[in-house]
Amino acid sequence: MEASAINLTGPAFERLLVAALIGFLIGLERERAETRKARRVFAGVRTFPLIALAGAIPMLIIHVSGPALLIASFLAVGSITLVSYLRASAAGSVGATTEIAALTTFLLGALAGAGEFVVAAGTAVGVAVLLVAKPRLEAFSRALSEEELTAALELAVISVIILPLLPNRGYGPWQALNPFEIWLIVVLVSALSFAGFIATRLLGQQRGMTLTGIAGSLVSSTALTVAMATQARAARALAPTAAAATVLASTIMCVRVAVLAGAVNFAILPRLMPVLVAMTLAGAIAATLLNKRATDTPPEGPELTVKNPFSLKPALTFGAAYAAIVLIVAGAKGYLGTPGMYVAAACAALADVDAITIAFSRMGEASVGWQVAAAAVTIAVVTNTLVKLAIAVSMGAGMFGRYVASALGSMALVGTLTGVLIWRFW
Repeated sequence: MEASAINLTGPAFERLLVAALIGFLIGLERERAETRKARRVFAGVRTFPLIALAGAIPMLIIHVSGPALLIASFLAVGSITLVSYLRASAAGSVGATTEIAALTTFLLGALAGAGEFVVAAGTAVGVAVLLVAKPRLEAFSRALSEEELTAALELAVISVIILPLLPNRGYGPWQALNPFEIWLIVVLVSALSFAGFIATRLLGQQRGMTLTGIAGSLVSSTALTVAMATQARAARALAPTAAAATVLASTIMCVRVAVLAGAVNFAILPRLMPVLVAMTLAGAIAATLLNKRATDTPPEGPELTVKNPFSLKPALTFGAAYAAIVLIVAGAKGYLGTPGMYVAAACAALADVDAITIAFSRMGEASVGWQVAAAAVTIAVVTNTLVKLAIAVSMGAGMFGRYVASALGSMALVGTLTGVLIWRFW
């Protein structure tokens, strides 16, 4: 059989190399893990690359041999794996992680052989991380209460089962109510709350909350505020840390608005940037001070245990408020027209600033003028900041509301004063 008939070219060797590296990565972790346990190694740093190649080679010649060689190769690897598992079980060893990892490596090798480099390599890294993280994951699983496990299952139900079933189209007045988008807000608030819980458990209170604030700001700082308020109400000692994460999310929101506006139409930035820079500086200073307070004054008594990571009631409340806001925005646009642009900007910002930022940045000089466009975006940013202030005060507890109110109030005041000066003298 000629080499060209089975496609043994440069790309084929690349596929074999990727498969071998995938096997080496997983095999390296398995050999170290089994050696630490002082157990005989079923497959290690040499065998795992061979298993991956056993999956890759049949995929290279599948157009010649058909799927028969791939199936036979999988059955052979599976048989050896089964024999190893049975022998280990007879010797009193419990667990089949290495054997399952071997079968997974074979399939990843087949993916690499098919040319799916990104999927195969990305999955291999995920598998290796999952294997390495065993002690942390086991400790986290043992630390979960029945209530927290139920919360995780509820989150899975509302996101994986209910969300895909909802229609993704408009209903009601002005076709403004989209069930899929409204429920997506509910899922988002719930997921951020649960993400904050997981990060806090794995990384500690301060680092976990800070990481959640950064990640949440890239999705929705408003939803993040609801999630942090819920956490602070469940565990009041978290108030400084949760408040710092909330203020950090609002600070990053200002940066996100600048990036969005500049990407859509760079010409709006000269009139918009002074407001955003002033609010970003005010927020950064407030977040830094709150983080310092959280570090200097740790909770008294035993280490804080965060409970109730997920509650559907606050998420549903926020989803209902979002639906009402969508109707208000649609009404302002429908009845007020162009003179109601500022009203529409303020109403839209009750839920989100991204859409209104993109809309007015697109309008530009030809439609409304840069001053009007920048003023509308500024109104949206300030309004959204005040909305999060109101959420923190109404849904949070004790010092959390005071911390966030003082920080976001300062940001809103600085943004408003800077905007007025810009519009007055420019």
